Amino acid sequence: MKRFCLFLALMLALCIPALAVPIENAESSCRVWIDGAEALVYETAVCNQRYWTANPELSSAPVAIAQAQGSCRVEAEFLNAQVHSAVARPLSLGVVPEIADGKVCFTLPAPAKCTVEINGDTAGALHLFVDAPDADKPDPDAANVQYFGPGVHTNVLITAKSNQTIYIDAGAIVYGQIFCGMGSNFTIAGHGVLCGSIYDRYADTIVPVSITNAHDFTIRDITILDPSAWTVNLYKCKNAVIDNVKIIGARSNSDGITMQNVENVLVQNCFVRSWDDNLVVKGYNGNVDGVTCRNCILWTDLAQSCEIGYETRAQFIRNITFEDITVLHSFHKPVISIHNSDSAAVSQVAFRNITVEDARMGAGDGAPYLIDLTKTKSQWSVTSRRGTIDQVSIQHVSVLSGNRPVIRIWSDSAEAPIDHVTIDQLEYQGETIEDFDQVVYEASPYNGPDIRLQGVSAPGL
Repeated sequence: MKRFCLFLALMLALCIPALAVPIENAESSCRVWIDGAEALVYETAVCNQRYWTANPELSSAPVAIAQAQGSCRVEAEFLNAQVHSAVARPLSLGVVPEIADGKVCFTLPAPAKCTVEINGDTAGALHLFVDAPDADKPDPDAANVQYFGPGVHTNVLITAKSNQTIYIDAGAIVYGQIFCGMGSNFTIAGHGVLCGSIYDRYADTIVPVSITNAHDFTIRDITILDPSAWTVNLYKCKNAVIDNVKIIGARSNSDGITMQNVENVLVQNCFVRSWDDNLVVKGYNGNVDGVTCRNCILWTDLAQSCEIGYETRAQFIRNITFEDITVLHSFHKPVISIHNSDSAAVSQVAFRNITVEDARMGAGDGAPYLIDLTKTKSQWSVTSRRGTIDQVSIQHVSVLSGNRPVIRIWSDSAEAPIDHVTIDQLEYQGETIEDFDQVVYEASPYNGPDIRLQGVSAPGL
């Protein structure tokens, strides 16, 4: 006991946060009812710092998880604040909360993922994940099922095997990791929680879902809270679907969904809030061909929302699409970015129908760019030669509030420039941006000649 107290005192003296308490023991700041029935609410770590540090100062936010068939009535009571106003996001839901008897009340037209922010502040926002009941719930006793029922399961290493289902049921909290190498035709599913709050960021560094050299698999419906490292990592995988996964990360390098050297991967209907890149494609000594991220809701506390790079150590990275993406808040670095700091040929990339509800890039040690395409050496570079960025289409990007768009397109050499980039239907607070004079534009004299905004060529330098 004495050793533990000395250790705890040392941690506090060094301003290094100790391990978070298990989420089932954390006192919640909110109560939630769905159609009159009280929902499960967990208090999970979030981070509101806007500069990178190895050990950020963490705060917390409530997460409510429920199931409903069709529309449902939601009531939320915030226990540590008197509510004067409330906003439900994404705004496209069309939900306008009412305040009655100290509660925030509204009707969800269908199962949805949303946040509820009170009194004009993002701190302590409620994250609400309402899913339809699972029509494909497996038999817990089946031979090809690894089942985790309601309750707490601690220090579990789950190995996903071929032709198997791993199912984390509603009401279950699993502390551990799901790992697979060389498997196929498996499913990771369920409406429970995979959590990393009990693990140390550096002593443990547990990636909650780590899939390597696997193919033809699905990850769906689970909620992942407070990972101690990257959250969902696919490495050398192909023919994969990640559907309706909910992620909230707060510690250093808690990237949401990371795809490295992959082929034919679909990410859809996900919610990702992280303290590093939300959705990121990388090429670590292997090619990338065919990644689609669509119909996702993002909250970017640190780093990028939709990112390719910086690690681009591949022959090619191509056929990458981000579409129908809503960014609730972007506080730190670009929403749309390609950072080629190695030798890959990055091409055939599309960003379509991107809505940024709150664009506050540039806070802390961040960068102010809405769009950032760069080809230059970085701290992550390994190759001596830089690659290319070519055939990039950015269409229908709408910024509803926050900073006016800043665009950077920067090539470090004329031998391999950034070229064939089109930006169309860029809107800021309802105004269509017609040419580069209406934005802050940072460019390199080495850029290629075919860079256009709403059909207007970029100015010569």
